[in-house]
Amino acid sequence: MKIIAICGSPRKGNTEFILKRILTKLEEQGHQVRLILLREKKIKFCDGCLSCNETGKCKLRDDMQTIYPRLEESDLIIFGSPNYFSNVSGMMKNFFDRLLPFYYGKKLKDKKAVAAVVGASDKVETIKRSTDYIKTAADLLKISFIGDFYLMARENNEVENNPDSIKKIDEFAENLAE
Repeated sequence: MKIIAICGSPRKGNTEFILKRILTKLEEQGHQVRLILLREKKIKFCDGCLSCNETGKCKLRDDMQTIYPRLEESDLIIFGSPNYFSNVSGMMKNFFDRLLPFYYGKKLKDKKAVAAVVGASDKVETIKRSTDYIKTAADLLKISFIGDFYLMARENNEVENNPDSIKKIDEFAENLAE
């Protein structure tokens, strides 16, 4: 199985650690994995021109042109984001906006997706709103949403220093491969 993880965190921290840990476990099981860090990409904002409605392609030229084919060739997409104000990060939201060509072209139809979110709130429902947003985006793209994963962390690198969190990540990764 080809698996791609999209990290929507503006810094190296908990979200990236979670995704790398999941991908490492999946790679150990023989899957092909790839991590894309959105913070390292130059991605313009969607300007709402809707030309992709007719052409199936985005007219903007930036790093999304290298990401689109990676998404198309994947079997499973892991969308990872920190929880900001009960939603995904701004860079992840921008990324989803730029998937509009796939909405019109249905090129991601029947792929599978999961959400991996980390937030500082003590209230699970606050963090869960981010996974709900990702599920909604997947539904619009006709991607089969098969699950979500979320952790609470307040400090940078808190997750990697917490054995209980690592255990939860490993269990989630193990269940993804089934």
